[in-house]
Order: sequence, then structure tokens, then C-alpha cells
Amino acid sequence: MNLSLSRPTARRLALLSALALLAGACAKVPTQSASMQAAPEVSSSAALIQLQAFETGRAISTLIESAADSIQAASTDVDVRRNALLLKISAIPLVQEAALRIDPVIAAADLYAFTIQFSDYVEIGAGKTSFGAGQPVAVAAAAAAEQAALDLVSGNLRSGQLSANSEAHLRAWAAEHPMQGPALRRASFLSSDWKALGLSDNSLAASVGNMERTLVNVTYRLSYLNETLAAQARWNAELAGGEALRAPAVDSLVGTVSTSLGSVGTFADGFPAFLDGWREALMRDVDRQRVLAFEAVADQRVALEAALNLEREVLMRQVREERIAAFLSIDSVTVRTLDRSAAILRRLIFQVALSAAAVVALLLGGGFVLFSRWRAASLQRAPSGAP
Repeated sequence: MNLSLSRPTARRLALLSALALLAGACAKVPTQSASMQAAPEVSSSAALIQLQAFETGRAISTLIESAADSIQAASTDVDVRRNALLLKISAIPLVQEAALRIDPVIAAADLYAFTIQFSDYVEIGAGKTSFGAGQPVAVAAAAAAEQAALDLVSGNLRSGQLSANSEAHLRAWAAEHPMQGPALRRASFLSSDWKALGLSDNSLAASVGNMERTLVNVTYRLSYLNETLAAQARWNAELAGGEALRAPAVDSLVGTVSTSLGSVGTFADGFPAFLDGWREALMRDVDRQRVLAFEAVADQRVALEAALNLEREVLMRQVREERIAAFLSIDSVTVRTLDRSAAILRRLIFQVALSAAAVVALLLGGGFVLFSRWRAASLQRAPSGAP
């Protein structure tokens, strides 16, 4: 199957990357998810919890696989060996799905809920007798898995310990939603408590953060597939072989050897087709996961574009309001300047007029004094010159 990206898809991813970089230039991508913002007691960043949930999921998967292998190796009971095989086939994908929730806090909570359900399943639930003499091995593995998930949750709380109320809530939920059957059918904690976990942050920064976590989850999911794909194919082939040998014709203790060999031959003839079908199913699952991831990216891109448009409108409105305020301020300053200039001009004209009047008065006064002296001098000279 061709897993390469088409040119339009590549262009969309390039546009998405550019939008994410643009958002990073104008807003800091948060280190907390939506549920973390609604739960201030969480002390770690979303990226750290996401990585720890992934690693814890791997550790729990290893515990379950080791326990199932031990039970198979120690038992000769066909039903016990089949149940142990089903345990690996069914439980490990459930662990991986819980660890790969987009919101890391939800992933940690769902992992812990899974381990509680698993413990109840092998201790008091439908699987309490599924593993015969190997039941204590399954119980010990469930207890170790539950402790690993509890350490994940408690290690990322400020108090360092999950509160009694929260633990009681999880255990009550697990008791109400037990695992069913050898295939470990379970309800996800997320399906019951979505709204209660505060997933309502649709801001620009939160959309970018969700987008980053979605892309990281794609990487983690591919890592899980690389680690377990071959093992899952082998386990399912082993299960199919066991089912073929458990057919009514060979399940009876008095069945003939020829019938058994015929069943084995029939299985051998159909085994390549079975492997091809299994491989195609796995590839379809990879395609489905890829489509889901790109759909999540597309949804978050729409939310990002809407948030960008909203913030751009708010920014343009603020710029327009500030520009209007600036023009009003400039007009006010201009009016005040003109008023002040007119007052200064009137005062200057008054002072000039006053100075001119003083000069005229001085000139008139001086002329009058000179004229008076001249007249007096003339009158004094006139009698002395008469006959």
C-alpha cells in the first residue's frame, strides 16, 4: 500500500505548518492542555505527561505480555493457553489506545482506569478463573500495571499523591464498567466523563497545542505499531491455528489422526490467505488511524483559522479605535494651540499699540516742551531789541 502523501496533502500540511509558525509568532503555545487548565493541581507540562503516558503504556504492555507468556508456558490446558493468548491480543491494543488519548491528562486517567478494570477482571470479575493455576501470575501483573499507572498519575500532581476522592471515583466507575469476556471488552473512562474533564478550551493557543499533540501522537502510534505489529500477527496466527485444531472433528479425544491431519492441512492451506487478510486488516487500521489523525488536524486547523480571524478583527478594531483617538487628540491639541496663539497675538498687538502710544505721547510731550521753551526764548528776545 502506498503511504506517501499526495501533492495537495503536502501543500495542506505546508500551509498548516505556516499557520502554526504564524501563531507561534504572535502567541505562545501553552504547555498545558484543556483539562490541565481546568485542573490546577497538575504540575507537569502536557508534553512531559504525554511522553510518560506513552512509556507507561509500553511498560504495562510488557507486563501483560510477560504474564501471558508465563501462563502459556506453564499450562497444558487448552482453554487456559487460549485465554492467555487472547489476553495479549486484546489487552495490549486497549493499553495503547488509552495511552494515546490526545489530552495527556485523559490518557493518564484512562490508563489508570484500565488497570483498575483489569485488576477487578482477574480478581473478582469475568476472568477470575480464566488462567487456572496461572491466575496468581495474572493478578500480580494486574497489580504491577495498576501501580505503574498510579505512579504516572501521582507523579504529575503537585501533592505527589492522588486524592482519596478521585481514587474512589475511579474505582466506583471501574466497578460500574467491568471488563467482559476473554476479549476484555471495556468502556473507556473518556466516554463517561468527557464534559466533566473540562475539554472546552478552543482558544488560538490551545488549538495550536492540540495540533502539536496530535502530530506527536501519530508518531507514538506508529512506534507502537512497529513494536507490536509482528507480534500481533504471530499471536493471531497462533489463535487461528488453535481454533482450527479445536474444530468438532478433532476436539473429541477419540478423533482419528487422519482427521486431525486433515484439519492441520486445511489450516496450512488457508494460512497464507489468513496472513494476507490479517496484513490487509492491519494496513486498513493504519490508514484509519492516519485518516483520523488528519481529520483531527483539519478540525484544529479550522479552529485555528477561526481564532486567527477573530483575533485579527479584534486587533483591527483596536487599531481603528486608537487611530480615531489619536486624530481626536491631535485635533484637540491643534485647537488649543490656535487658541493660545490667538491670545499671544492679541497680547502682542496690545503691547505694540501701547508702546506706540507711549512713543507718540513722548514725542508730543517733548515737542510741546521744546515749543514752550522756544516761545519763551522768543518773547525774551523781543523787548530787548525794540527802539
